[in-house]
Amino acid sequence: MGRAAVVMMASVFLSRLLGYARDAVIAYQHGATPETDAYFAAFTIPDFLNYLLAGGSLSITFIPIFSKYLAEGKEDEGYRSFSVIATVMGIGMIFFIILGEFLAERLILLIAPGFPSDQVAMAAKLTRIVLPAQIFFYLGGLLMAVQFARNRFLIPAAAPLIYNAGIIAGGLLLGPSHGMAGFAWGVLIGSFVGNFAVQLYGARRAGLAFFPRIDLADPGLREFIRLSIPIMLGFSLVVVDEWMTRIFGSFLLAGAITWLNNARRLMQVPVGIFGQASGVASYPFLSALAARGEREEMWKTLSSTLRWVFFVSCAAAAIFGILSREVVLAVFKRGAFTIDDTLSTASALAAFSIGIPFWCGQSIVSRGFFALKDTWTPTLVGTGAWILSLPAYYLLTQKLGVFGLALASSIGIFLHATALYGILMARTVGRKALGEVLEYGKIALSGVAAAVAGWYWLGISSRWISWETLAGSVVRFAIGGASIAAAFFLCAFLLRSGTARTIRGGRDILHPPGAPPTPPGADLP
Repeated sequence: MGRAAVVMMASVFLSRLLGYARDAVIAYQHGATPETDAYFAAFTIPDFLNYLLAGGSLSITFIPIFSKYLAEGKEDEGYRSFSVIATVMGIGMIFFIILGEFLAERLILLIAPGFPSDQVAMAAKLTRIVLPAQIFFYLGGLLMAVQFARNRFLIPAAAPLIYNAGIIAGGLLLGPSHGMAGFAWGVLIGSFVGNFAVQLYGARRAGLAFFPRIDLADPGLREFIRLSIPIMLGFSLVVVDEWMTRIFGSFLLAGAITWLNNARRLMQVPVGIFGQASGVASYPFLSALAARGEREEMWKTLSSTLRWVFFVSCAAAAIFGILSREVVLAVFKRGAFTIDDTLSTASALAAFSIGIPFWCGQSIVSRGFFALKDTWTPTLVGTGAWILSLPAYYLLTQKLGVFGLALASSIGIFLHATALYGILMARTVGRKALGEVLEYGKIALSGVAAAVAGWYWLGISSRWISWETLAGSVVRFAIGGASIAAAFFLCAFLLRSGTARTIRGGRDILHPPGAPPTPPGADLP
């Protein structure tokens, strides 16, 4: 599992860098304007379509099915089910893509009710360009799931890199003449190459056998639908949260959706590197333990991974929250992106940063349920967290604007992650793990203390180093980030955090105690 985690972390880190290069190009060329708001809003309908057909969770729903066929020596049946799922669900995806092309303008009125008519028309135009990319994401998700099931991670790890590179190329080549439509065309091209063509090559190397097939009685298809229905029907906060920021953001100042989008992308750096990468890498191993009925061992593997991820993500939350202005200025402040845009984006980032440990946590804990073939619980808990958070979205947006909307997001993910953790603990080891809760409390308290120390340090350093320049921001981020990280680790060590002592002792955090050994070369192509 260690090498798989390293591959996925490297992929996420590099894709995040390309993602920021992409957003920096958008900021440089267009700043934060009604057109950029329309561009980001244009992804809502495609994202919903992907979510509706469970395309965003293909690795979660298909891996257990395919892995079972492989474990039973029924590889041919596994590929037959793959062919049926790809054909049947692919036809459904194409139908909804065509429907979305016709209804784009009416749907934009629902998801961005605060947009004026010209902005609605712009968002609809961009939506029509981006929509067809969903068929490539859907098929690519299945192709990557085949590779993950065989513990092959390298080629799937290339997908987001190629995708982001396609968007950047589209923006640079077509942006000057076609505006945000250039980036939209880059989305379509990048999804075809990175998420479909390259993944088809990788899946064929892994032994893929595909032939178009429609068989509604296929047991693999029925199991896939059974696992996917909760995800399709439930509006989990993990997915809906970004829609909420677009819907409520459409009523705020022009540029608000862009500020929120940029802040969210920055927040997702540690979430992707630590949370999502560890979740993806650990999932096949958790599934194997769950399949053998070793629930206690599965909890040990999940818990040890979760503790170190929570540890580093709390440090990241303190750093990003306190140094939000420096981060935003260094990444976005150039060209058409003004100092006012910088301050508004930094405000949102500070609020989003509070939720970083919980975004990381839910991405790992939810996979414990998926390993047990339980997709209902994460969906119902996520839906409940969203409903409970709705008043916060409305009230905090009214009172605090962009900062309040981002803060509501952090409140929602806190409810979601903590509820999931408690339920999974009860289902696996019960009260045996209650002592671990104290460890998370120590880590969180260390994060708060480090943030306070960092805030005081920034106040003192402002006398000598200004954050309003690129050089000043980089220096302040480097020194301030190191200082906050050191303060965090010291606080955790003084509070006798077991995770801090484990890291200090040099134990392997990428292959934590309790995780099954990775066979040599198993996670390489």
